[in-house]
Amino acid sequence: MMLYLRLAWRNIWRHRRRTLIVFLSIGMGMALMMFYDGFVAGFQQAIYANAVKVLGGNIQIHAEGYQQDMDSLPLLPLLDDTSLVETALKQPGVVSASRRINTGGLATSREGAFPVQIVGIEPEAELSVNLAAQNISAGRFLTADDLDLVFIGKGLADVMGITVGDRFTLVGRATHNQMRQRTMTVGGGPDDRRPTGESRSG
Repeated sequence: MMLYLRLAWRNIWRHRRRTLIVFLSIGMGMALMMFYDGFVAGFQQAIYANAVKVLGGNIQIHAEGYQQDMDSLPLLPLLDDTSLVETALKQPGVVSASRRINTGGLATSREGAFPVQIVGIEPEAELSVNLAAQNISAGRFLTADDLDLVFIGKGLADVMGITVGDRFTLVGRATHNQMRQRTMTVGGGPDDRRPTGESRSG
């Protein structure tokens, strides 16, 4: 065994250029593998973090029965929702907690009618964590005093042919699957390409 080790050691230093090339090749290969692994892991974490911000947070609390019919975005009242938010905010590590209303509907303009997801939010409570609010391309984000004002995605604004200050008709589902129609004004929009909308109306 010692004989083989001595021969190997002599062989390494007898051909120093070859040895250096082999070591550099192995080192660069390992470095590239580690870089790629870290890049993919960081990319996945970024996607997950953005998804959490867009979809409403790490933890979501829904009314009983929501999961059975979540594809149709049912409007089910959550009992004592204010107390739930207050309790969540008291927990260590909680950055923000707020209430949301999710439903579906149609946005109509001269260009036609387009299906949208309507999200009713508490703007001030979400300002520091809302991804759309941090990437505004036109107008401004919503405030609690805004009435009949919406914050829409750039993709939806483009296909509808509307911009900040324009008005359009929004039809959404209310409780008991009743439909409600309202004329809304575009207050602003994020720099994205997703046909979604957020609204705040009194």
